Amino acid sequence: MKTLKIFLIAAIMMMATSIAALAQANKDDAEPPKDPIVGSWKYAATTLHPESAENVKKQLNSPEKLEKRMGSSLLKVGFRAGSTLVFKEDGTFYQRISGKNYEGTYQCSDDHKSLSLTFNHTGETIPMEMNFKDREFQLTVPADKFMNFVNVAETKANSETLLFVLCLVTMFEDTKLLMKYVK
Repeated sequence: MKTLKIFLIAAIMMMATSIAALAQANKDDAEPPKDPIVGSWKYAATTLHPESAENVKKQLNSPEKLEKRMGSSLLKVGFRAGSTLVFKEDGTFYQRISGKNYEGTYQCSDDHKSLSLTFNHTGETIPMEMNFKDREFQLTVPADKFMNFVNVAETKANSETLLFVLCLVTMFEDTKLLMKYVK
């Protein structure tokens, strides 16, 4: 009789454990995993894409000077280290530049190799290549499309900065920039 009670208690405990495991499995199935792009990202830097740096080097013999000038120009329009870019689960994003939010929608490929941002205020879409790693990503942005980013913050920009970026776009055809963000 005592053995039967122990057996029944053990059987009940096993059934309870199985039911709990099954409930957890159903919960896991109901909640798809969160896309790793979702969350807050901090702007870290913008540099010339290696291919573009090589092209500039052939033409100017000094991509470093151009990158330094580009960095100071980007600071003038509000791209400071730590500026926030937030991707939400609902497919929207906002970027904080010089204390102001710019919003829109985004589409990220399943393999995290491409990203498109569409800004609400202009309706323009910027398609970019993406190199995504756990807590950082780099966006390869064609310089002509980068003008959309600069125009986003043009209230803080001066004409010299806008002319520099425009020169970058027109003087060095097919110039690409790398924008780095970290979590």
